[in-house]
Amino acid sequence: MLDSRSSAAAAPAASRASAPGVLPSIVRAHRRTLALVLPLGTVAEGVEMAMPIVLGLIIDRGVLAGDLRLTVLGALGLIGLRILGVLLWVWTFLLSQKACMQERHRLRVGLTGAVLDPRSRTVQRPAGEVLSIATSDADKASDLMDMLPWVVPSTLAVLVASVYLAAMDLWLGLSMLLGIVVMVVVIRVITPTLSKRYDDQQSEAAEAAATATDLVHGLRVLQGLGVQSRARAVYRRRSRSALRAALVNSRYSGISSGLTTLVTGSMLAAVVVLASLRTLDGTLSIGVLIAVVGVARYVMGMLQGLSGVPVWWASMSTSARRVRDLYTDLGRSVDDPELGLDVLTTQRDERGQRGDVTGRRGAAGGLVLPQLTVADGEIVALVCADPHDAAEAVEAVSGRVDAGARVGTRPITPGDRLGLRADLLVEPHVVDLFDGTLREQLATRAPEGTGADGDEDWDRALHAAGAEDLLRILPEGYDTRILDRGANLSGGQRQRIALARAVAADAPVLVLHDPTTAVDAVTEQNIAEALIAARRRTDRATLLVTRAPALLQEADRVVFLRSGETVAEGPHAELMGTEEYREVVRR
Repeated sequence: MLDSRSSAAAAPAASRASAPGVLPSIVRAHRRTLALVLPLGTVAEGVEMAMPIVLGLIIDRGVLAGDLRLTVLGALGLIGLRILGVLLWVWTFLLSQKACMQERHRLRVGLTGAVLDPRSRTVQRPAGEVLSIATSDADKASDLMDMLPWVVPSTLAVLVASVYLAAMDLWLGLSMLLGIVVMVVVIRVITPTLSKRYDDQQSEAAEAAATATDLVHGLRVLQGLGVQSRARAVYRRRSRSALRAALVNSRYSGISSGLTTLVTGSMLAAVVVLASLRTLDGTLSIGVLIAVVGVARYVMGMLQGLSGVPVWWASMSTSARRVRDLYTDLGRSVDDPELGLDVLTTQRDERGQRGDVTGRRGAAGGLVLPQLTVADGEIVALVCADPHDAAEAVEAVSGRVDAGARVGTRPITPGDRLGLRADLLVEPHVVDLFDGTLREQLATRAPEGTGADGDEDWDRALHAAGAEDLLRILPEGYDTRILDRGANLSGGQRQRIALARAVAADAPVLVLHDPTTAVDAVTEQNIAEALIAARRRTDRATLLVTRAPALLQEADRVVFLRSGETVAEGPHAELMGTEEYREVVRR
């Protein structure tokens, strides 16, 4: 019995709270880069901080002492320090930006792979929200590799500068320390609020993106119903909510920046005033005064930059949590080795190398389910009295549940279905097209070499799907751009292109679920004849889950299920003598 109800949506393998963190994963993935970048960045900041100190020594021991040789050598030394600091900064910047770009690519590809992987759980999220997380949030979380290479060196430099000022004068060091303590307190108070505001902003933006995606997807329906103005109002309301959230977030970010600027400015003023007084009473020399003011100015710049860390951290941590939650909802993790770039590339290459030189795959051994078997060379139609049974049958052959189905001797299970993609193609009832040309749509799952000698292969696929007229309707033929989800096509056109794509894949085992519900009776009859002719081969097995009379008439045999049990089996003409079957087919 085909029954997926016993394996309905399982709970996540791990709660969101205990799922692996995205930010720690980023650090682990680039620990070698950080081991090189952080010391280099620290040295670069140290060189920058040393320049006013060296300048003060040159003034005291060269300029004021009248030593021309020391003055010239000191000037050359300053030039050398500046060049060294710039070179170290450039090297650090290039390494950190490379790691940041690599991490963005890793998160984007990993999330996309998790969403598309048939072994992942189905998530009840709008497509626009998933897209927002896989792009905007993935990018923001990856900014960690942009932040760490300057936050850590800058923090160390500020601490060293505080020690230097304390060595020059205890009150100078205490003034610096007091300013740092006040700024840390301000940051500690503001950060949780900023995180909450960024979470609200990202959520509102994701909802607006989801609404926009849904409106584009249903544009033709909205136009047909004449409710475009109402749809625009819905999107306008969502967009304004996102705008308000962004403005509130900007307001809090401005308050944070203003407070930290006030603290750092007060600290610099205090240090300069104290250093000037010490110089006037003879405790400090002119050179030391210049060095202290230069170091204090440098520290103020560093603290001003570090004051933006709460804003940056709130953005990164919020986005990282959203990425982690999506991974968790999919039943995957950010460190899943099956979603790594190397593994995805290897799987792609292996799929491209399967089969013989023409790329055509051989027989798969047929399709076996608990209630029916489809042998190689056979075309079987499955009619279910209850649509729920049809959905369960498709779930079983898709591998979303372990219902005992298999291709040849290989079981179709949630864990094994990815490896069966080369031999098994299940085309669901809900059509999903991507942004690309008609030729690219048809080539999505086509074997290697298909279409290499021209468009004859695509012509045959369109003929089998009763879609040859599209070449006359679409302005640029095979080069016509199809919008995401086929937004510029009618329902029947989308369905026929999806069917042609499935035929072009030439899978040894093909399962079609209601492939002709959006076409008229004449087109359905043409599709039935052409489709069956295209699939009637000794090394191909085809299962049609449908109630369409035209397809049932052309099938080799029909299996009639009720409540998961086989009620009747045989040619469509014979089964029409059964009253229950006849009523189901004629609905």
